[in-house]
Amino acid sequence: MSINSANCSFLHSWKPLPKAISLFILFFLLKACGGSSSSQAEPDESTPPPSLTLPSQPSAQALTIEAEDYIRFMDTTEGNQGNAFRNDNVDIEAVEDGSGFTVSYTDANEWLEYDITLSAGAYIISTNVASELGGASYSLALDGITVGNDTVGATGGWQVFESHDIALIEVTEGEHVLRIEIASGPFNIDNIDFKVDDGSFVPPVIAADEAPIELPDVEMIIDANPISPATAVNEMGIGINLGNTLDAPTEGDWAPAAEEQIIIDFKEAGFKHIRIPVTWHHRTATSAPYDVDPVEMNRVEEVVDWALAQDLYVILNVHHDDWLKKGGNTFTQKNRNRFDAIWLQIVERFKNKSAKLMLEILNEPVDLTSSNVDELNVRVLEIIRRTNPTRLVVFSGNGFTPIDSLLAAAIPDPEDNYLIGNFHAYDPWPFAGQCLRRWGSESDIAELGDIYQKAHDWSVENNIPVTVNEFGAAHYDFTAPENICDEADRLKYIEAHVNFATEHGISATFWDDAGSFSTYDRANYSWGPEKDILVAPNLP
Repeated sequence: MSINSANCSFLHSWKPLPKAISLFILFFLLKACGGSSSSQAEPDESTPPPSLTLPSQPSAQALTIEAEDYIRFMDTTEGNQGNAFRNDNVDIEAVEDGSGFTVSYTDANEWLEYDITLSAGAYIISTNVASELGGASYSLALDGITVGNDTVGATGGWQVFESHDIALIEVTEGEHVLRIEIASGPFNIDNIDFKVDDGSFVPPVIAADEAPIELPDVEMIIDANPISPATAVNEMGIGINLGNTLDAPTEGDWAPAAEEQIIIDFKEAGFKHIRIPVTWHHRTATSAPYDVDPVEMNRVEEVVDWALAQDLYVILNVHHDDWLKKGGNTFTQKNRNRFDAIWLQIVERFKNKSAKLMLEILNEPVDLTSSNVDELNVRVLEIIRRTNPTRLVVFSGNGFTPIDSLLAAAIPDPEDNYLIGNFHAYDPWPFAGQCLRRWGSESDIAELGDIYQKAHDWSVENNIPVTVNEFGAAHYDFTAPENICDEADRLKYIEAHVNFATEHGISATFWDDAGSFSTYDRANYSWGPEKDILVAPNLP
């Protein structure tokens, strides 16, 4: 090979190459172009050039992570509702085509973590997700840093999966921790792919938040025989919750479905009111106009009518709607619009019912601030009052709604004469919920009495009657069934609640969930010993 100086002008446009190759080529060209003053003889052209050992360059390698192969997790419900693959609390179902498993029933505040090994390089992180309802959202974090956010619309079914490219990342070689955090559910996730970057990544589009709903014109219903809050609370006495029924994801998931005979038994046992908790999420569309499934609304109305037919006071509410109240990033205008739409439809359906039907705005808004809840209380009260100016409305504070949150809550309309304040009392929870201690000392009784005294004082100060529409004590901790509450302590505790509530003129609703907190056996239509304690003040 021969190169003369006339051929060397390309050196001015020299492009960087890997170091070892660059040095070898530069040396060769300089020699050929007269750039070396070495006195050494040039090698014979027949002599082969020296061999080069180039350093290895790490490159990205694709990786697929099956969603069910998590290492750590947080799940908000007890047990595996999908009954497949694993026996912890994460809900896993078999994929219908037999190809594997999918993490399902995801809900706000849940997360999954994976320990993964990656080669250095650039990756597109992609997920395979599905939802029949839509309206879900989640984020991905790598080594504690959020790398992408995504929403899941209605894909056509719970196992009709879509591939979503979520993030473009560059990583170092080695061990990493991947975390998926559920902001709102439900949706199913099949797998997570780390695809080698091929230049095709387009960031996911996160829909802009909605404008507030403009409330429609509605017909105002004037009740000729309204019931005052004071009269209602006095006549309600001690009541019972139809828990774990219409508030379950699907009726029958957590407890036997409601039957008219159950309501009749409540009435005949001596209870004077019933609380019917309802979770509306799975009954309601996740996109505007947020229609409630008419079949589901009919079912709720059927159960309410059974109770009204027994001349019971009835509390109807919005219960486990965690998409609005749990997870820390749920107080969006879109979610508030959905909440408004649900209440508009509830009010429309029940506007002509007996004055004994009262509406409870929101159960235990655990992750909302006090100001968030104050705002919701004002808004829903406005929705109700546009149609029913004298319907009894129950409001509370934030969190798990202990008495102190009621004391801190703003009264949604100080001029409204049909309001009832509400709180919940399972104090102390290590006894009443976890069965980790005994109960019944003088100080235990005094501390419970102080709660009811606070409620009484607030009621007198604000001229608003009060109800405690959840109280009770577990037979056992359903999250740790080996923890069993002392039965004598339970009965003493329940009796103390009944006595304090009666003494202070506060209506009280026992939490019966047909499970660990129950007194009524729905399978056998029979009662436990709690019943006689509960109904004693109601009897003539």
